[in-house]
Amino acid sequence: MNQKQKSIIVNFITMICCTFLFVTIMVNARGILNKSEATRTMEMLGQQVRAYREKHRSSPPESFILAQRQALGDVRLGDVTYRAQWLGYNPKPYDILAYSEKHYGLIAGKGYIVMFLDGSVKWMGKSEFENLLDQQQSQAERDLLQKNLGI
Repeated sequence: MNQKQKSIIVNFITMICCTFLFVTIMVNARGILNKSEATRTMEMLGQQVRAYREKHRSSPPESFILAQRQALGDVRLGDVTYRAQWLGYNPKPYDILAYSEKHYGLIAGKGYIVMFLDGSVKWMGKSEFENLLDQQQSQAERDLLQKNLGI
């Protein structure tokens, strides 16, 4: 093989590697942007919940959450599980009020966008979230979820 053929092969392999790297970065960048947008939407929803709680001294009904989501145009947030009916009479500020499960690829990760009763929002990994939720769920809530999910 002469020098020109070696140069062509090296250039071809370099271009293939660069293309693969670029595509991988772009796919994961999309996940990172979607995660950021969904978290921002949940934070805006958390601000609305906080304002409602200050005004009415109780958690908003699920219809309020749905109306606020529509007003925000939350394309990236997806399905949100709202837990106000399970919080009881004396809830704590760090009780989970709403959450949405998300999977954004390798870099952005898999986990949950969680809104707490005080309106704060946090991204949590799957195991961390499941442990916290398990501590806060009653047996009646678990039974209802299992029945609805058909487990």
